[in-house]
Amino acid sequence: MLLLEEMFERNHVQIPSVIPSWPIDAWKYLPKAPGKPASVPVRPLPVIIMAHGACSNKLMGLAPFAEAFASMGCAVVVFDYRRWGASAGTPRHVIYVSEQLEDYRTVVKFCRQQPEIDPHKVILWGTSFSGGHVVTLASEKELNLTAVIAQCPYLGTGPPTKLSWTLVKMIWKGVQDVLRQAVGLYPAYIPAVAHPGEVAYISVPGAERGVLRMIQNQSDFPNEVSASSLFELPFYNPLASAARITCPVLVIAAERDNLCPLQAVMELKALSPRVEVVVLPCGHFDLYAEPLRGKSLEAMTAFLLQRV
Repeated sequence: MLLLEEMFERNHVQIPSVIPSWPIDAWKYLPKAPGKPASVPVRPLPVIIMAHGACSNKLMGLAPFAEAFASMGCAVVVFDYRRWGASAGTPRHVIYVSEQLEDYRTVVKFCRQQPEIDPHKVILWGTSFSGGHVVTLASEKELNLTAVIAQCPYLGTGPPTKLSWTLVKMIWKGVQDVLRQAVGLYPAYIPAVAHPGEVAYISVPGAERGVLRMIQNQSDFPNEVSASSLFELPFYNPLASAARITCPVLVIAAERDNLCPLQAVMELKALSPRVEVVVLPCGHFDLYAEPLRGKSLEAMTAFLLQRV
């Protein structure tokens, strides 16, 4: 019996972005056929394109998902958005939704140009904030996607927001950041994740522990984001285009999700007959670790075998 790592090969690639000096850093997984190197597949392969959620990068728990998909015979490309992880772009750790959506489109185009990939079998995968991205992109007919998988996706609704001194400080930090960047200064940063009641992009109960479980080395997660990135959220609603979804979509939802509420997933399902939902009895961050990660992968694998 082959070991998991013997079933695929992972290579590092640099993908040109819409800004030539800002390449997108990615891992490309190719399954190995018996008796052949991974670079020479028997036939063109379906590809699954993956990226992480807000303030995260590909080092943070995405490899087990990618390895599982590669082991079942798919090519997989896992990338970091510009300004994040190993990808280029400055200032660092700033969230622009339009830019991240454009990076997905860029990687789709790149994959379709690779001889080992079937250009007619492109699947997008996203989790948390990127789960919202792939739901949004599922409505773009020109992308001609085969399918989309969204795990615990952000769909325009986050945790309840109460007026508090912490909220006031966060808004003030965001305004400072806007002003600083407007005059060419470096951003004003806040922690990406912190304890409840602290100023941070994410501070729901369990978030800090959940994020730290994803990382092997502290240096893999800078734990910072420009404060004005918060202002992207009120204007981003992946549900807005849900009625125009053009391909099958699988959503893996967490029943006790306190970051991306289950109710928004149910609204998505009501808006499009192409959306399938699997609800697992867990919280948001439980889906990145066993045993819930295995349950999530079981549902994803079954969906792929049926749809691809």
